[in-house]
Amino acid sequence: MRSFKTFQSSCKNVPACISRAMMIMFLLVSTHMFINAQATLSLQGILKKANGIALEDDTYPITFKIYVVDSTQVKWMETQPEVEVISGIYSVILGKVTPLNLPFDKDYELGISIGSQEMRPRVKLTSAPYALALRGSTNQFPSAGQVLADEIKVAQGVLASGGAPGTNGVDKNGYAFTGNNGDNDSGLFSTADGKASLYSNNVEILSVTPGMATVIGDLKTNNLDINNNGTVKYNGISDWRLADVDDFSSSHDGWKQYNNMTSGTTYSFSEFPCLCNFGTFIGNVLEPSLNTLVLKKEYDIPGSWTQMKVKFKYIYVDSWDLVDQDRSYAAFASNASGGNVKLGWSALGQVNQSAYGSHFAGEPTYYDYELDVEMTGRRNSNDSKFWVYIGALLNQTTLESYAIGPVEIWVK
Repeated sequence: MRSFKTFQSSCKNVPACISRAMMIMFLLVSTHMFINAQATLSLQGILKKANGIALEDDTYPITFKIYVVDSTQVKWMETQPEVEVISGIYSVILGKVTPLNLPFDKDYELGISIGSQEMRPRVKLTSAPYALALRGSTNQFPSAGQVLADEIKVAQGVLASGGAPGTNGVDKNGYAFTGNNGDNDSGLFSTADGKASLYSNNVEILSVTPGMATVIGDLKTNNLDINNNGTVKYNGISDWRLADVDDFSSSHDGWKQYNNMTSGTTYSFSEFPCLCNFGTFIGNVLEPSLNTLVLKKEYDIPGSWTQMKVKFKYIYVDSWDLVDQDRSYAAFASNASGGNVKLGWSALGQVNQSAYGSHFAGEPTYYDYELDVEMTGRRNSNDSKFWVYIGALLNQTTLESYAIGPVEIWVK
């Protein structure tokens, strides 16, 4: 390499010699789209002495610095120790020595030094280098950092990383919001194949899968509230909701037969009543082994509610006598032993003397008949449990019986 002193002897002030004669012929950006590849900037120029003669052919150490326009702060710098100059022309690739990691979101200018002094004026980077970052008056797409855009239109769709947002969006997944009071851990995310979810403050509140949408929490729309505690309200008023069903399709569904209203002891021969089938339109029912036995069951209905309603089918079997005050009844209680028992429904029975009748069970000479029953009660404080009793008060132990069909429990 030609010594720098020899070059100085041919021109006493190197920067002054070449500052006005130096021209940037063109700038070309090469952005490599490989993993961990760094952006580079191709630069070609010409160096001449003050007399207009090109600098002698040789290799020279040249330092390149990039500044924000009209400032003294160096944003990037590298020295290339052996830059070949032929007929005054040199060509370099900036970023080979020091990574060119500027965001290119401002106006920059390039300073060039041979020796200790920097040539003047600096060269303002023109549009070509900004291929590293697209910049408009309001739209900015830097090579790193935040992207600013007035509007985005994508022809082939946008893909985001799957997964939950993480607190304050730390995991950088999905579609969230920031700025203007936006929330970067609230938005649309996908945590599994075939699933899209809405998150609020990093908590999933709505998930959608093929054939199903699930709300985690309460759903409210146009005065209709569907709460996750099971309550349904319209205009602030709770409506009845079905909480439990015993259809006796294959079992007793927890119902047992007890000796009487106030006895907590089940019938000694069998604690379960007969699971009988009464034929078309009736189906399976429960019929006690003796007509003096009481059918009882405890229900436990969680959630928020203040009233309960029991709907069931009561079936009168054989010769109920109105004159003998044969009576059917149902009641609420706190336990199996008649604690706090409250009669909720009662009716006198009589023989079905209609011209249209049907025999379900018992004596074939009597028509049997059914009655849809409904009784209501209030919740006992915050206790979610209550008992339901169903029975009969009959004047004889034979030729009179009862059965119950499907039982529904409603609350509000």
